[in-house]
Amino acid sequence: MDNTCIFIFNLMIVFMTLYYYRFSTAQDSVSLSTDQHALEAIKAQISVDPSGVLSKNWSTKTSVCNWKGVTCGSQSRTQRVISLDLSYMGLVGTISPHIANLSFLSLLNLTNNSFYGPIPPEIAQLRHMEKVYMGGNYLTGRLPLWYFNNMPKLEILYLNENNLTGTLSPYFLNNMTSLKTLRLNDNSLQGYIPKEIGNGSCLHDFHVNDNQLTGVVPPALFNLSCIRKIELSGNRLSGSLPDDMCNDQLGKLRLLFISHNAFTGPIPSSINKCQQLRYMSMSFNNFSGIIPREIGNLTLLKELYLGDNDLQGMVYKLI
Repeated sequence: MDNTCIFIFNLMIVFMTLYYYRFSTAQDSVSLSTDQHALEAIKAQISVDPSGVLSKNWSTKTSVCNWKGVTCGSQSRTQRVISLDLSYMGLVGTISPHIANLSFLSLLNLTNNSFYGPIPPEIAQLRHMEKVYMGGNYLTGRLPLWYFNNMPKLEILYLNENNLTGTLSPYFLNNMTSLKTLRLNDNSLQGYIPKEIGNGSCLHDFHVNDNQLTGVVPPALFNLSCIRKIELSGNRLSGSLPDDMCNDQLGKLRLLFISHNAFTGPIPSSINKCQQLRYMSMSFNNFSGIIPREIGNLTLLKELYLGDNDLQGMVYKLI
């Protein structure tokens, strides 16, 4: 009796293993089929493919995991597309809403093509996304930062060098607590930099240069303890810089570009506390007063631009 029970038990184990294997294989096939249909829909929205990469390489005769620009991974034992890199291919077209069906996508790179039209709202469904590069295209419409608020793992977001309009929402960083690099430069953004920018954020790089932003820079921007690069040049920002701009929180700042704005008042003497500064440009503003001698304490400083202001002092004696 005992031997019979053991035999039946072992037989059940074998049966369950075979069933699970067949189920997993079928699931993999269905999942990759979903990804393939999504990629084919993306391809269908592209009208110009100058190098013929998609028309020749993206063939249904081969697995999508072998298509150029496509990378598959393994998650929960289910093979899915995790990366789509179509950068620098000279592609012309719109971004298909079917991109949302690549539900395990963690990297999307469309840099330096000619994608136009709005970013589809369906992209908000990609909750595994970690890196998005869409710079150097012709994307239009209002800046859809709320789409990316649904991506809790997002670390890098490049929407630079497009034709996006709109403003920075006061709460656009609320759910993007993993975001480290944000590039929105070279668009047509208006409005102000919200004071809520410091809420729960650990930004390393903040680039909003060459837009049409106005108003005063909120002190919260200078309280981001992780910030390394601040690029505000080429806007219509005004007001004076905080006296304690370089506080203990700003110890990692390496680049500060705020040229071609309408800033007034003196350069804060607390600038010397930004000991990691390598590059600083404050030219083409309305700064006045004496150039603070404390700049001479910035021993790592490589480039300094203060021209076209109403400043006094001999810079070359200071550094």
